[in-house]
Amino acid sequence: MVSDQYRCIFIEVPKTGSTSIRSIVGNPLKPHQNIWQVFNSVNSDTFRAYFKFGFVRNPWDRAVSLYERKEGLQLKSRMNFEQFVEWMQLASCTCIHPVPHRYQLDWFLSPHGDLLLDFIGRYERLDADWAMVAARLGIGNTPLPRLNVNAERARDYTAYYTPRTRQIIAERFAIDVEYFGYKFGE
Repeated sequence: MVSDQYRCIFIEVPKTGSTSIRSIVGNPLKPHQNIWQVFNSVNSDTFRAYFKFGFVRNPWDRAVSLYERKEGLQLKSRMNFEQFVEWMQLASCTCIHPVPHRYQLDWFLSPHGDLLLDFIGRYERLDADWAMVAARLGIGNTPLPRLNVNAERARDYTAYYTPRTRQIIAERFAIDVEYFGYKFGE
């Protein structure tokens, strides 16, 4: 999403705090566009000048959040978590996107594989990384509200996994695991 007010481009990866961030920087005309879609929809001066950022989430935790989601495509009533992990092939599987995204990293790359963002924050340190983004945007100490949080999810994501499902996510989302340095349980 492009915010002329804050002179930024926010690339929204689902289930990484994007609803909370949008509540401050604004709502997009087309949600969850990747950086290349935004690049092709704005002029080059705007693209160069604006601060480009996004957030990622530990792939194991993100899979649980997608499974437990209250919005979008809900599959929990149709399959157990192991079946969901087997079914989930893309980082965008439970979301409606014109362009499928294999990995979270895909949201941030040009078709040539160039990283086009200035900053990629982590959901695991959302408050601290948001504080850095807010300072960069001139928003100051605007706290990030907690919107779209699933209050019914009582278990830590690690409790959902068997050795087999843990390995499936590790292999299927190896690019995100390696690029962002994620580990199971951290």
